[in-house]
Amino acid sequence: MKAVPKVNTIGLYLEDALVDDAFSGVVPFYAEVEPQAPVVPEEAEQEPAPEDEQPEETPEPEIAGYIVGVPVKPGLFIPRFDIAAWEVYQDDLQDAESDYRQAYDEWQTYPEDERGEPPAYVAPEMPTLWIEGLTPEEIEEITRPQPQEPTELELLAAVVEGIQQQNVQLQEAVVSSGEELSAVKTASEEQQVTLSALGSEQVKQDLSTLDLKQQNNVIGAELVKKDISILDLYMQNQVLGQMLAALELKILANGTGGESNVQQ
Repeated sequence: MKAVPKVNTIGLYLEDALVDDAFSGVVPFYAEVEPQAPVVPEEAEQEPAPEDEQPEETPEPEIAGYIVGVPVKPGLFIPRFDIAAWEVYQDDLQDAESDYRQAYDEWQTYPEDERGEPPAYVAPEMPTLWIEGLTPEEIEEITRPQPQEPTELELLAAVVEGIQQQNVQLQEAVVSSGEELSAVKTASEEQQVTLSALGSEQVKQDLSTLDLKQQNNVIGAELVKKDISILDLYMQNQVLGQMLAALELKILANGTGGESNVQQ
């Protein structure tokens, strides 16, 4: 026994059927005929058949498909047996056999010494009988990649990947915050250094101002001293002037003899 394909009336593959190993060719199989309900004897007696009524003919069986002894060509999505091509091939076989018989009969009519080689039977080449049952559009539709539902492992991997990305983002945020804090600390230290430098400069300026004030006070005191000295010299000069005037008067008096008058 061997398995051969069964097809419907248009040649589309249906299923496999078990046949004898010697089976070849194509044979039809028929649809099951529904059995008619049996006639009840009492009803048959009550309804006599008219004399001119003809007995019902048995319906002819309807072909439901074919059992095909030709192996299916691999690589087809839905195999379809080309019944029309098979029928043409059978006609070609009959024509080839008829031509062979005719040639052989003619060959036999010749005398044996004139016959030569007998004619050879040349069978026609079998065409491609199994073809694709789907249209190119249907093949494109079923071969188009379909979105697949993710498995539980893939969903878990996606969740883990999302958590890892969030962790990386948090680490980057922490590093960025640390860098910002370090920058703020550095800026604060620089400001403190600047303030310290400004404070030192201010202290220096204050000390310089105080020193200038002290120097100014010293210079003022020296000026006061000089003014006092000048005033003292001026007073001394006045005293000397008065003394000179007195001396001059005294000299004048001595020169004119009027000293006694002056003394008196």
